[in-house]
Amino acid sequence: MGDTWNRSLGWLCFDQMRSAFAAAAGTFVLSWMLYDLTGSKAAMGGLWLLSLSGQWFVQWLAGPWIDRWKRTVVMRASETIRGSAYAFVCAMWIADQREAYVLLIGSFLSSLQVYDAAAGAIMPKLAAPDKLVRVNASVSGMVQLIRVVALPAAGLLTRVLAPEMLLSLLALLFFASWLPAGFIAELPHTDGEKRTWKNSFLQGIGVYRSNKVLYELAFLVSITSFGVCATQAMYLPYVTEILSGGSLEYGVFTAAFPLGYVCGSMLVGRLREPGAQLGAVMSAALFAGGVTYILLGVTTNLTAAVLIEAAAGAAMPFWNVYSSMIYYRMVPASLLGQVLSTKSLLTKAVTPFGVMYGAYWASAFGLPELFLSVGVLICAVSGAATIWHLRARIRKRTGIPGSKE
Repeated sequence: MGDTWNRSLGWLCFDQMRSAFAAAAGTFVLSWMLYDLTGSKAAMGGLWLLSLSGQWFVQWLAGPWIDRWKRTVVMRASETIRGSAYAFVCAMWIADQREAYVLLIGSFLSSLQVYDAAAGAIMPKLAAPDKLVRVNASVSGMVQLIRVVALPAAGLLTRVLAPEMLLSLLALLFFASWLPAGFIAELPHTDGEKRTWKNSFLQGIGVYRSNKVLYELAFLVSITSFGVCATQAMYLPYVTEILSGGSLEYGVFTAAFPLGYVCGSMLVGRLREPGAQLGAVMSAALFAGGVTYILLGVTTNLTAAVLIEAAAGAAMPFWNVYSSMIYYRMVPASLLGQVLSTKSLLTKAVTPFGVMYGAYWASAFGLPELFLSVGVLICAVSGAATIWHLRARIRKRTGIPGSKE
């Protein structure tokens, strides 16, 4: 990777990979334990709803203060909370309190994290501006690569290890953040302004007001997040009931997306930036993701479903990497953590409704119909955005009035 990387970037990437492995495996284990215990689609929806509610709450409460502390401190504290959540579930299982409410509480507590926003806010400080897209694509790809390993591994380990052993290993993985975070050379915070929670929150919102394109990004990703959460909460029953799979097959299916993502991120890192076509390329990536949901709704073959999910993963770096690039370039470094937290807050505001929609639609009409409805919604919105960007670009090139992008 040559002069693109430095020691701190390497440790940051390693720590994000560790966190991604623990989070992916942990979500898998809690979901499987709950579904095995209850066999209920409504319970699966409740687990995801609690998790998303916890994420929304902590982003709203802690987000405005992220930029007041060292980001490595925030990362360690966040991972410690998540590790404690899995330790709690493990202790309750050992005490023979094997109830659904324990898993729901553990899921909620493990969602109280701002690790991703804090880690994302460090990256522009460690990477050269002209290398930021490539570094972001590489880190994003490696994080997804570790999820390819984590999900099938979690599926296999649920067959051979007791839940108590799995939960204790997951807790240790989260606590391990204290080691790599200590090797990240974060520059001291130089902003002398002591902002209150209210002022920090308003400044984060103010960045959106002065950069309207960020509103468009938030709207498009909110619609996509609504659909993703509606379907992800039902992935386990989808694999077991529609694809006739077990825990290992569920792990393989859920690993297909990050595997495709790795391939897509490698491509993004090597391609030239789209320039004036950036908006069309990004919205077209979301449209491709919508098409994959429609295809999942009409297939009952495991191999086909895995390939479709991998194709969805390959498309998403063309949204995620370029979206992150826009934030890094538009947002002042002193506000980046807060703005990224606000971004997460805005996009997650609709996701609880997505979970409720998914649980209701799957129970009332069926899983294939759920995937079809989500695919049509995403394709309609992202397709309209793609057409709008292309038409705006044509008008700008031909000098037609009203061609502002």
